Amino acid sequence: MIDINRIKRIWGTYSLVRKLSAINGPNVSKTLLDRVMYSSEALPLLGKEYWWFLFFGQDGEKPVQLMLLIFRKHGKKMLFNNKEMVLRNLGKNKFQAVTAGWVYDGKRLHDLGDTNAIVRIQEKSIVSEISGQKMILCGGFPDYRLKVGDTIDLNIKKANYLEDKDACGVFIPPFGMGWVDIFSDVDGIVLGRKFKGTSHLQKVVGATIFGPFHWGRIIFQNSSVASFFCLKTGKDSKKYFRRSLTFYDHENNEIIRFDNPKLKISKRKGATFLWIVKGKDKDKDFRIVLETYARKQFVMKGGGSQVYVEYAVTPRELSLKTRDRAITLDDLGKGVGTFEDAYW
Repeated sequence: MIDINRIKRIWGTYSLVRKLSAINGPNVSKTLLDRVMYSSEALPLLGKEYWWFLFFGQDGEKPVQLMLLIFRKHGKKMLFNNKEMVLRNLGKNKFQAVTAGWVYDGKRLHDLGDTNAIVRIQEKSIVSEISGQKMILCGGFPDYRLKVGDTIDLNIKKANYLEDKDACGVFIPPFGMGWVDIFSDVDGIVLGRKFKGTSHLQKVVGATIFGPFHWGRIIFQNSSVASFFCLKTGKDSKKYFRRSLTFYDHENNEIIRFDNPKLKISKRKGATFLWIVKGKDKDKDFRIVLETYARKQFVMKGGGSQVYVEYAVTPRELSLKTRDRAITLDDLGKGVGTFEDAYW
């Protein structure tokens, strides 16, 4: 029997992706941010939905960094890091999914575990658990609180960035993904120690196959930000598409966007593991060398497969040249960020 209500809900998911794709930038309302963050959508075939929370510390040669993930997809089950996870809808804004996370404390990485958890979404909160610890995100843009048992307790506040939020998407029916990002300052307690730094909250929903990509975001001491993204045709492919490269020059209050950049991303193994990112368009040239200091891998199987590797990184070198000026790491101060390497 055809479930008309489910078809309507799936159509609503596609409508949301189309709406986010039409914005494709920072002009997103608080109402829409909260609506996307605090709801679960009906997932079509190849559908995926996840909440991804990332935090960078400010101090030390290897700053504290932590990540939390809530992930669900279309289907009844999946393998996540070789553990079978049951995926179930349990009513409106209640479902069984995967929760995972890690903390790098400045010296070593602590795995918070992979849990087949129940997730409940209410008007202004997401409640779940990870390895027996209650996990809750609550609040609304721009003020949130995130708590994980006695391990993590963070207050998330408005930051002074050139862009502190966005809504984006790609919609090519029957495929499409939409997402919102919230960039903030944060302080609180992590592993019993005071923590201060920056926060990136993201919610993603849509329908697409798993695929290879690179993504990175680096925040510098003077609040400037570099970000880049590309899809690839294979794990080791150098053919990139859906390329983007943006530098947010906080000191000069300028956003430098590369127009359909030519990207070249390579890795170098040695005493330290490096990622090297080069980007170029008709009048701009960018190069950054990222030194990795922590690594966490997730392997997902079921309805396709994906290996997703996160690297905690600090910039060793940076050069940005435009028609009228040049920027180096000396101008920006130290930085910290994440580099993602995902492949089939």
